[in-house]
Amino acid sequence: GRLMLHLALSALALRVGPASTSRRHALGAAAAILIPQRSVASMSQDEVYRLEVASRTAEGALLPSGLRVIDVLEGSGPLPAKGEKVYVHFKFWTDGWDKGQPVDASFFQVRPIDFRIGGEPSGRALAGLVQGVEGMREAGWRRLVIPPELAYGDTGVRRGVLSNKDVPPGATLYMDVHMTDGGSGKCERLLKVSPRMKSLSCELGKP
Repeated sequence: GRLMLHLALSALALRVGPASTSRRHALGAAAAILIPQRSVASMSQDEVYRLEVASRTAEGALLPSGLRVIDVLEGSGPLPAKGEKVYVHFKFWTDGWDKGQPVDASFFQVRPIDFRIGGEPSGRALAGLVQGVEGMREAGWRRLVIPPELAYGDTGVRRGVLSNKDVPPGATLYMDVHMTDGGSGKCERLLKVSPRMKSLSCELGKP
C-alpha cells in the first residue's frame, strides 16, 4: 500500500507523571496539524511529497524546552498514554530537512526503535524525540527541530558511530518521526521475539 511505498522510499533514500496542561495544549494544538485524522497509508505519493515540502517551512509549536513540533499528519490510530511503550521510525539531518542521506535513521536497522512515553532518554531515543512524540497518535507523522541540549549537546558524535556522517558539537537536529505502533501492539507482537527481528511496517508479509 501507500504506507509501504513511503517506507520503502525512505529506506531507498538512505542508501544513495502525565504531561503538563501547557505542554499537552502545545503538542495537541501544534497549530501545525496540516492534515488531521489521516495517515500516510490513505494518501497518494504526490500528496505525501507535497506535505513533506510544506512541512519544511511550517512553524509548528515551540515548547518551553526549545523543541519545535510540527504535526504533518495527525494520524488516526491509538493515542498512547504516559508510560506506554511506542515504536517509531525516525531519521534526522543536521543541516536542514531532507538534505541527502540522514545522519541516523531507524531504517538503518530495518526496524523501528521503542521507548516509553514520558520515559527517560536512552541511546537513540534522544530527549527531544521522547518529548516530541507526546500527544502523537499511531500512524501520525511529525517533524521535530531538536536543540542541542535535547540531542547530542556540545559533544556531538564522531563520524562512523551513527553512520558515515558526524553530528557536529552544538548541532540542531531536524528529525522526521512516524509513530508505527502507538497502542495497536503490532510491533510489540512481532518484534519482541528477538532484537534481531527485522520489519519496517510491523506487518506480516510486508516489508
